[in-house]
Amino acid sequence: MRRMEILYGLKELNSLTKNDTAVVFGSSFNPPHVGHVVILNYALNYFDADFYIVPTNVPPHKKLAVPFEKRFDWAVKTYKVFSDTNKAIFITDMERHIEGVNYAIHNVEYFLKYYKKVILLVGEDALGNIERWYRYDELLNKSTLAVYPRTRDGSLYKRGREVLGKLYNRVLELNFPIVEVSSSEIRRFVREGKTITGLVPKEIEDEVIGTYKYVEEGERW
Repeated sequence: MRRMEILYGLKELNSLTKNDTAVVFGSSFNPPHVGHVVILNYALNYFDADFYIVPTNVPPHKKLAVPFEKRFDWAVKTYKVFSDTNKAIFITDMERHIEGVNYAIHNVEYFLKYYKKVILLVGEDALGNIERWYRYDELLNKSTLAVYPRTRDGSLYKRGREVLGKLYNRVLELNFPIVEVSSSEIRRFVREGKTITGLVPKEIEDEVIGTYKYVEEGERW
């Protein structure tokens, strides 16, 4: 039985690797919610791989009001439900140690030093602007994009096929359930004084409310 581990810094991973494949689940976790838990659960059952949860430090195209340290702590508390599992799960603060904006291709290149194959676990909404991702063609040539659904009509999958052409053979469409909860919705609920019970792990609910109650969307700390 493996235990979920927390990794600090840009570590050498040779002693940790148990598989040839790494599944990398990056998110701003702004805040983390039950959907993040559900998606990882399905991914654990689907892939034979080592799993890395990578909270984003300075994400491209976004402004974050909540410091990395708080979001990382929330992610750790959220994923404690997987503390005892037969899969290798790591939560890493690697992006905290990288100056400036870090792009997905950089993470892929880092993990390829230790794994033969890297799978990026992303939501269908990523296909809405995939051609704007930094070095997206190289990203797809070096990794597999495992995409879980976010829309009921599959419209963004269709868009991805149209935009990427032959590169779409590097995309794996996952038949996971659609989780209709989002971090932006949770932030809005908090600002409007609505309940978020059941949407975020109970352990972080009070912290999430206390954090977003007085923070305007797009504001930085």
